[in-house]
Amino acid sequence: MAHRRVVILVENQYQELELWYPLLRLREEGVEAKLVGPGIEETFLGRHGFPAKAEMVTSSVSPRDFDGIIIPGGFAPDYLRRLPVVTNLVREMYQQGKLIGALSRGPWVLISADIIRGKRIAGLVSLRDDINNAGGEFVDAPVVVDGNIITARGPNELPLFMREVLTFLWRSRPRLNEPHPDGWLIDGTGNVLSLAQLLRGKPALVLFFDSGFSPRGMTFLPRYNEWAERVEEKGGLFIGISTESIFTHQELQRRLHLTFPLYSDVFLEVTKAFGVLGASGLAEWAVVLIDAHGVLRFAERCPGGDIENLPGFQRKFESLFG
Repeated sequence: MAHRRVVILVENQYQELELWYPLLRLREEGVEAKLVGPGIEETFLGRHGFPAKAEMVTSSVSPRDFDGIIIPGGFAPDYLRRLPVVTNLVREMYQQGKLIGALSRGPWVLISADIIRGKRIAGLVSLRDDINNAGGEFVDAPVVVDGNIITARGPNELPLFMREVLTFLWRSRPRLNEPHPDGWLIDGTGNVLSLAQLLRGKPALVLFFDSGFSPRGMTFLPRYNEWAERVEEKGGLFIGISTESIFTHQELQRRLHLTFPLYSDVFLEVTKAFGVLGASGLAEWAVVLIDAHGVLRFAERCPGGDIENLPGFQRKFESLFG
């Protein structure tokens, strides 16, 4: 999650739990979470007087540089919704498919940003008319997920809210043309090493797969021997990654006669970082291309297991490996 960045808005009269719980929980997962407010010199006081200082000014935030935004409740949203720089930021991030999270009175900002038409929204019961009149559908539920908007009724729902937030971030693809995400893997002999150590300046084709003993795994994994040979002939590296144990991988190598190495991501670091962790806790089928400088050039899910028919894959592969 080290390559994920999230904005948390702060203003006076913010709800303390709804700001600090997400901030600390995100940082615990390795997400770069930033408190963002109208100014960085002012101290913002929560509803119970707890202080917070912004680390960035709202006007300096570019939606392209962040993966999501969270709006805590309290009465702070009533101040935030009056600022065009805030509503524009929220609207642009929504349009880019980034995470939009709001708690209790946080949907006030979503209403002023005009992004809730046709959306199911949770929040305080007192916001029912505001949400319905703005074209949304108020839902009296602990947490509601509608597309890239995640809303919650209040602080009691923070554990459920953050579970949905983290799931969304885990399924967000890393940005192309930037250094690839990193994390720890285990090789077939039990050695622990990072993905960056493994690549060592070589261009790479990385295949994520769910289970080698699934019908799809048994069918497609042996076919990748040919791809591994093509990559290695050009001085590159072909590796397979799943969340299965090294013992499962050893049995797969033996039964399927695989010529390329398999790495176990039992820590889920790499799978999460590349946004391919499935709901079952297994990696989803996906293919990634990384150049010799460690820059991510291609990343797409391939639910059918067949990478050859992915749009743009062949062209990107040829440009990378020649």
